[in-house]
Amino acid sequence: MGKLKRSTAIKTQKKKSSKSKLSVEELLDHAEDFLDQYELEKAFQYAKKALDIDQKSLHALDTMASIQMEMGNVESAKNLYEKLVNLSPDDGFSKYMCLAQLSSGIEAVNYYKKGVELMLFEFNKQSGEKNNPSTSKQDQEDDSNCVTKLDISTAFCSIAELYLTDLCMQEDAENLCKSYLDKSIEYDSTNPETLQLLASYWLSKEDMEQAKKFILDSVENWLPKYLEACESGPMVDPTQAITLSYDSRINTARILTEVEEYDKAVTVLEQLVEEDDEVVYIWYMLGWVNYCKGEDYYSNAKFYLKKAEKMISKIKFEQRYLDDGLKAHVKELLENLVNVASEDEADGDKENLNENDDDAYETDEDEQAQLDQMDSEVSKLTKDSFKTKNDQNNNVDESMEIT
Repeated sequence: MGKLKRSTAIKTQKKKSSKSKLSVEELLDHAEDFLDQYELEKAFQYAKKALDIDQKSLHALDTMASIQMEMGNVESAKNLYEKLVNLSPDDGFSKYMCLAQLSSGIEAVNYYKKGVELMLFEFNKQSGEKNNPSTSKQDQEDDSNCVTKLDISTAFCSIAELYLTDLCMQEDAENLCKSYLDKSIEYDSTNPETLQLLASYWLSKEDMEQAKKFILDSVENWLPKYLEACESGPMVDPTQAITLSYDSRINTARILTEVEEYDKAVTVLEQLVEEDDEVVYIWYMLGWVNYCKGEDYYSNAKFYLKKAEKMISKIKFEQRYLDDGLKAHVKELLENLVNVASEDEADGDKENLNENDDDAYETDEDEQAQLDQMDSEVSKLTKDSFKTKNDQNNNVDESMEIT
C-alpha cells in the first residue's frame, strides 16, 4: 500500500514538473515583463534560462542584450548584439542602431549605414503593403512596430552628428555632415533633433541668425507638447510626449543661451530641474543664463550658482559636464556677485527685519507697562502722603482742644 502511494506521488510530481516547465518564449515573456518593471535581476534570470535552452535564439539574445544595457554592462551588451549580427546579418535593423550607439567613429557610422539600409528596405516594404488592399489584419495590428519617416530621419541625424563631433577632423566632414542633415530633413522636416543639430551646425560656422532660426524651429516642435503634458496631471509622464532625451534638452538650453534666447532657455532648464534636481550642470546653467540676462537678474543668478556650489561640495560621484572648468566658472561668477543679495539672502533680511520690528513693538509695550506701573506707584505714594498729612493735622487739632 505504501509503495502504491509512493508511485502515485512520483507520477503527481512528474505531472507538476511537466506543467511548470516553461518554453523559451514563455521565459522571455516573463523576462520582458520584469524588464518593463525594472526588476533587472529577475529579468536576467529568466533570459538566462531561455538562453540555456537555446543559445542561438535571436529573441533571447536580443532580450538579454537589452537587460545588460539596463544593468550598465556595456561590453556584454555589445558582444550579444555582435552575436546577433553574425547569426542574422540581413534581418532586423535595431541591433545595428544599438551597436552604433555603443561604438564610435567610423565603426559607428558603418553600423548606422547598415541599419538605415535595412530600415529603408522595411519602410518600402511597408509602403507597398499599405497600398495593397489584401494586407492582412495581422499586418495592420503590427503598425506599432513599423518603421516611420521619423525613425529614418533620426538615423540620418545620428550619422550627421558624428561628423559634427567625433569625426569633425575627417576629410570632407563638413560636407558629409550637411549631406546627412539634408537627408534627415527630407524624411521629416519637423524632427526636433535634426533642427537642433542644424542649429549646432550653423553655430560651428558662426552664423548666429541661421542658428537661432533652427533652434527656435526645433523648440516649437516639442516644447508646447511637453508643457501641455506637464499640465495634464501627475499620472502623465511628459517625457513620453517628446523624442528628445534629457541630455538633448540640456544641449537645447545651451544653444538657446548662445543665441541669446534666455527666457526660452530658462523654461527648458526649469523643466529639466523638475525631472531631476540633482544634476549640478542644470543649476549652473540656470545661474549662467540669469547672469547673462543682466543686473536685474543677478539676485536670481547668485541663488542658482550658490545651489550649484553647495552641490559640488557635497557630491560623491562623477556627473556628466561636471569638470574643473565648470567649478572654476561657478567660483568666478560668485566672486563677481559677492555684493549682490541672492533671493534666499533677501528673504532672510526681510525675516530679520520683521523680527526686529516685533522686538521694537514688544519694547514699546514694555515701556508703556513700566510707565503705567510708575504712575500707579506715584498715585499710591501721593494718597499715602495725603493721608499722613491729614492724620498729622487731626492730631494737632486734638492737642489744641486738650490744652
